[in-house]
Amino acid sequence: MTETVDRGTGSPDQKARSGFFRSLFSHWGRRSILAVCSFWVVVALWQAPIVPVTKTSEIRGVWMTNRSASLMHYTTRLDETMANLARHRLNTLYPCVWNRGQTLHPSGVFQRASRTGRSLLAQLPGYDVLSGLVQQGHRQHLRVIPWFEYGLMIPIRSPIAQRHPDWLTTTQSGAITLDSDGQPKKLPKPIADLKETFFGIDQGWLNPVHPQVQQFLTDLIVDVVKRYSVDGIQLDDHFALPIEFGYDRYTIERYQADHRGNLPSTNPSDPEWMAWRAKQLTQLMGKISKAVRAAKPNMLISLSPNTPDYAYRKSLQDWRRWVKLGLVDEVVVQIYRSDVGDFKAGLETGGFADLKGQVPIAVGLYAGRFLSAKPIRQLQQEVEAVRSSDYAGVSFFCWETTLWLFKRSSESQVQQAFARFFQ
Repeated sequence: MTETVDRGTGSPDQKARSGFFRSLFSHWGRRSILAVCSFWVVVALWQAPIVPVTKTSEIRGVWMTNRSASLMHYTTRLDETMANLARHRLNTLYPCVWNRGQTLHPSGVFQRASRTGRSLLAQLPGYDVLSGLVQQGHRQHLRVIPWFEYGLMIPIRSPIAQRHPDWLTTTQSGAITLDSDGQPKKLPKPIADLKETFFGIDQGWLNPVHPQVQQFLTDLIVDVVKRYSVDGIQLDDHFALPIEFGYDRYTIERYQADHRGNLPSTNPSDPEWMAWRAKQLTQLMGKISKAVRAAKPNMLISLSPNTPDYAYRKSLQDWRRWVKLGLVDEVVVQIYRSDVGDFKAGLETGGFADLKGQVPIAVGLYAGRFLSAKPIRQLQQEVEAVRSSDYAGVSFFCWETTLWLFKRSSESQVQQAFARFFQ
């Protein structure tokens, strides 16, 4: 006779105990899962409180690099970062959206031109850093003005430069980049063979005369204006052309068409040759300005150049004329000096004080390098000098060395100083 054992059954007491523990585990398990889910929902939805602000027409700005904006976004610190700007009584953020031949935001214009996907940190799938910046910035009553930092400058190893080598302009010797001393630099191999695409140090320059370059940059900017609720756009000293460039075949042919077949001067500093190239850059600025205002008539167009004489002499950027033509609505002049005395002299002899009555003219202040930022006392002296000269405000370059990890002074010292800056 064979004995059959039913392993799925037990005594009544055993069944009761098993049922009790299953019920207890199920009850507490559900509560634990619910508690964990509730915690993460609260974390995900919680936002820094809105900081009360006093409205002012004074420009109180700060620049933020694309890498730092991405870091704040992906670590869910962006809301607190924007609130911190408001607590320091700033009212304008210039976040970098175009750097090293890549965009901070998902851009069909960029992807079509480069035939690449997303950049390494700026565009993880499902994320839009610029959208987050606009949302959180506006919650704190900040103007958010995307900063197209690299302008016409582009790494020669970038996908766009490799795919469109004809978009790059050249020096008289045929070089497409300069060395650290500003001299034409020969490359060891053709640009098409260069494979490195990240953190390349060799910078080339897109040709502002080339119609495809003009269309690309205009489309890149207008796309942001149309898709995001930004308050404006900003170009800076990289929306220019170093005086050594402009000797590429396309530009020479354009010059000859305007000069009865004559070649441009072999002297890059020839006044007529400089004026002709500067005019082409002005026409591109006009095209961008017109397209931006056609997309959104009230969109502010900001510019952050060097002082006028330096900008024209070194980079053919005739921005005084841009102001007179009404192509820009705001100018933040970079007076980046390590010495306070030199800074004050730059304010007095910069050659832009007479433009204050035409558009708001603010002054860009340099807070120093990441590992050697200026003490807050020095920045305070610079702010006081700007205010005593009756300019429209200031902007700090950059957030990382002014308010974040790399600042020189303690948090309490910085807070107290900003309270005095913007009483």
